[in-house]
Amino acid sequence: MLAGPTLLSPTWAQSSWPDKAIRIVVPAPAGGGVDVFVRVVAEQLGVALKKAVIVDNKPGAGGLLGAKAASQAAPDGYTLAYLHSGLVTVQAMNPRLDLLQEFRPIAKLTHAPFLAVVNGESRYRTLQDLINAVQAAPGKLTFGSGGNGSPAHFAVEYMEEKLGNFKALHVPLKGAAESANAIISGTIDFQVGLLASNISLVQSGRLRALAIASRERLALLPQVPTMAEAGIPGFVFEPWGGLAAPAGTPDAVVARLSEALASVMASPAIKDIVTKQGSVIDYTASPVFSAQIAREIEVDKVVVKRLGMTQP
Repeated sequence: MLAGPTLLSPTWAQSSWPDKAIRIVVPAPAGGGVDVFVRVVAEQLGVALKKAVIVDNKPGAGGLLGAKAASQAAPDGYTLAYLHSGLVTVQAMNPRLDLLQEFRPIAKLTHAPFLAVVNGESRYRTLQDLINAVQAAPGKLTFGSGGNGSPAHFAVEYMEEKLGNFKALHVPLKGAAESANAIISGTIDFQVGLLASNISLVQSGRLRALAIASRERLALLPQVPTMAEAGIPGFVFEPWGGLAAPAGTPDAVVARLSEALASVMASPAIKDIVTKQGSVIDYTASPVFSAQIAREIEVDKVVVKRLGMTQP
């Protein structure tokens, strides 16, 4: 009886939950940056709730496998899902996933600014230089990403949506590191990728940062302008990560989780790991988080339709 938990009174849920271990399904492999972050969150959340919180890695299909596994669990607060903005793109390509129907978003936890970079010796010294070059020779300049539909791919497609005439040739690669190496070797011209993946190469001079796709300049790179300052008004690209529960999870349980997560995200351990990963703490509870997901789904659908992308 999956409907049962939704009928529990808030008083009962608050007094009885949790009385056993909680599982967070992470749609990413063990050992990566996402996994490391979620494990620290799980540890701190376990302390806050006085129950063990276990991480269950279920990678595959761009996160679809893990998301579906979590959404099909009993809506009793004992199975949660780590959602990320890449799943919005997965939904835009695949009708098998409906984030807002299958989940109750609890809170966005962090976002990760993306950085436009070129070779450290490139003739493109500003973002406007790059924009002018792409517009002068549509389809000639190349950019790398971790694959079709990846955040780094869609970052550039969003630039096309904003500018209306920014057609560069997409070169799918195995990830941010391979993409950065391809820029350094001269194989591709640029990428818009995670700050964390590029910061050391920017600091060493092997890559040149043209602009950061954040709302404000970052203290880590104060000399690097935002995309809006550098030539694309209103452009922000900050992929996020957050926690959600299966649809039907009781209000009182979601409220308890949201409260606990707010405390967790203020802890020194979380601040340390987030800073080291080049991300930004961005605790945002529902309904604001849910509204953001809804907006991004519609934006991604436009890009997916333009590119003719589908996923089986």
